[in-house]
Amino acid sequence: MIVAVTLSSYIYSKNNKQRIYYKNIIDSSSNIVVVVDKNSIIDVNETFFKYFNKYKTLEEFKMEHKSISDFFVKDDGYIQKENNGKNWLESLIENPKNNQVRIVYNSKEYYFSVGVSLISPKDGHYSAIFSDITKEKLYQKELEHTNITDPLTKIKNRYYYNVQIKKESANANRYFYPLSLVIFDIDYFKKINDGCGHDVGDNVLIEYTKLISSHLREGDIFCRIGGEEFALILPYVNKADAYKIADKIRAKVEEHKKIFAITMSFGVTEYIKGEDLELTFKRADKALYEAKNGGRNRVVVR
Repeated sequence: MIVAVTLSSYIYSKNNKQRIYYKNIIDSSSNIVVVVDKNSIIDVNETFFKYFNKYKTLEEFKMEHKSISDFFVKDDGYIQKENNGKNWLESLIENPKNNQVRIVYNSKEYYFSVGVSLISPKDGHYSAIFSDITKEKLYQKELEHTNITDPLTKIKNRYYYNVQIKKESANANRYFYPLSLVIFDIDYFKKINDGCGHDVGDNVLIEYTKLISSHLREGDIFCRIGGEEFALILPYVNKADAYKIADKIRAKVEEHKKIFAITMSFGVTEYIKGEDLELTFKRADKALYEAKNGGRNRVVVR
């Protein structure tokens, strides 16, 4: 707010000495400060050029870009260059709480929180102050990644499975598309740990999760939900096609024979619209149990 008031005084001061005084204050700010209207950028402080360092003056910048919003990355939850026919400034004025922006410039990624103040009602001039929150955002993303990632195999964990199965089942109910679940594990994994040691067991888990990941579609959700137990959430896949996917993985695992030759058993089911997710999981788990009892290294559908 202090910077905005100072900026307002600087822009509209008639006294040249006073303008220089205010300009020095604004340029000393560690935040990016820009003066804009709804169509263009009018002035910037020195910090602006520390980020957009290809340009030495505002005139150089304006020869190639109309607005700082040219560098906004389209991403959910962040200010967009345009949203529902409104530019970023109008959106920010109407919804000041949605005030974060992601910017990529010269292969570098930055995150800012943005505050806007009207400094000239007559001319429609606003000051926009971009406060760098990149370190905080990257730390937050690292924590989020840690919370949803299995530390050994680097695939998603049980927590992520619980979140995603709720999300995907809600979407399947709403948009009427099929959703299948595959539960599977490594046959006789305890013998590997007991006979060869846990280091070998860990390496088997790492190697075969990499193998399976390489054969999945982009939208498939692969999670480690227990020691040697895994889950695949398959949006837009009915149980007949889920069987084909599971059997393909089963065959690839059997052929791989890296570190230790293993096989896997699979239980497959399709989510029934509106049912309790515990029932879906139990049905897939029962199918897995039947695959185990039926001789292992097979896929059972229920």
